[in-house]
Amino acid sequence: MKNINQLVFLRFLFIILSQILIFNNILIYGISPNIYLIFLIVFPLTYNKSLFYIYIFIAGLILDFFSNTYGIITFSLLLSAWFRPYFLKFSFGHFDASKVRKTADYIKETSLYQKLTFLILMYFTHQFLLFSVEAFSFEKLDWIIKKTLISTIISIILCYIFILIFYTKNAR
Repeated sequence: MKNINQLVFLRFLFIILSQILIFNNILIYGISPNIYLIFLIVFPLTYNKSLFYIYIFIAGLILDFFSNTYGIITFSLLLSAWFRPYFLKFSFGHFDASKVRKTADYIKETSLYQKLTFLILMYFTHQFLLFSVEAFSFEKLDWIIKKTLISTIISIILCYIFILIFYTKNAR
């Protein structure tokens, strides 16, 4: 498993399958948690950008197919992937991706405030785009904000638990 391509592919399969088989069937306050954004968050920073966007596009298509969302997830995932470098710089300061060997480096060696800032920015942007395109109306702005906030809170809690489980185990 030393090959980065194998690791990325296994993460892709694990996260997409767990979203489809487990988390699409769980409803908390009428919303299913979106765990698939973890794939975008922990994706290696020095990986080929073209393959990165191809992975994100394929993940979005698969999730759209199984969630019956007609391209909304793909659209919001691709825009979130485009915003990711800006959110990294905002959350972690002067961030140089070429100096980071692994994604776990910037997850383990940063403060809780920085991690939560990054997670909130990523999830809030993704959820806001997702529900805005779903509603596609300014008249439903209160519904969009309500769904975005509830879904962001639920998803961040689960995402942070998963990141702690998988990345603190490797730190020991």
